[in-house]
Order: sequence, then C-alpha cells, then structure tokens
Amino acid sequence: MSDASTEIEAEPDLVDLFAPEGFVSSLNSVHITGAQMRAAIETIAAVPVRSEADIAEHGRRLAAFASDYGFAPAPYAGMALHARAIAMDRWCQLHDPFGETDADAFYEAGARAKLIRTDEGLGFDPAPFAELIQFITEIPY
Repeated sequence: MSDASTEIEAEPDLVDLFAPEGFVSSLNSVHITGAQMRAAIETIAAVPVRSEADIAEHGRRLAAFASDYGFAPAPYAGMALHARAIAMDRWCQLHDPFGETDADAFYEAGARAKLIRTDEGLGFDPAPFAELIQFITEIPY
C-alpha cells in the first residue's frame, strides 16, 4: 500500500473531498457563529481586493484566524471562512446593494447557511438565504 493511501486512511475526514460535493460538504461541516463570521470579515476588511494576490492574502489571514481560534475541523476552517465571506459579499452585491439588511442577522445567516456550487463559484441559494436572514431578524430575544 502506498504512503498516500495510508495517509487518507489515517485521516478519514479527508476521504470526503473525493466524493461528489465532498469539498463543499467539508466546508459546510465547519461550525461558525455569527460573531465569529463578523470577526473573520473584520480580519480581512483592511485588504481591498484589487488582484489575485489580495484574495490570497485574505485566505492567508483567514487561515491564521481559524488556527488562532481553534476552529474544527481545522483543515477546512480557513477555507470555509473565506468561501462564506465571498458568498456573503456576492449576495450583498446582487440582493442588498444598499446595505439595508440587519447586520447581526446577516452575519448569523452567513455563518449558518449551506454553501452550494453556483455558476459563479461557491455561494448561497439566494432565496433561502434571504429567508434565513428574515427569520433571524424576527427572532424575539
């Protein structure tokens, strides 16, 4: 048996990467709160996206953020935060360009909504995401 197959057997959570939707499932398996999502986005807010290098810097910062805060599963946490930040930005540009959405509900929904594959890359299904934001906004607490 090769060393590569031994590594995969030693880390069964990585096997899902090779299954259909395995990568997306791995990203969705990271548990994130709204407050953590807000803090993660604040971590990258100072780096405007003007090039691929800026996107890579966002990824680096979010990986460090995930490591510092002990997210699990660790191999996917930085990528999950990055994918969610991009999905949230994309949703805002298309569905809330004037920033009228309740910010707390938006971060909470961004942390919890299921990431899916879209024509533009990873994102959220727009209607269920908007419904989740509305639901969170209306929770009396």
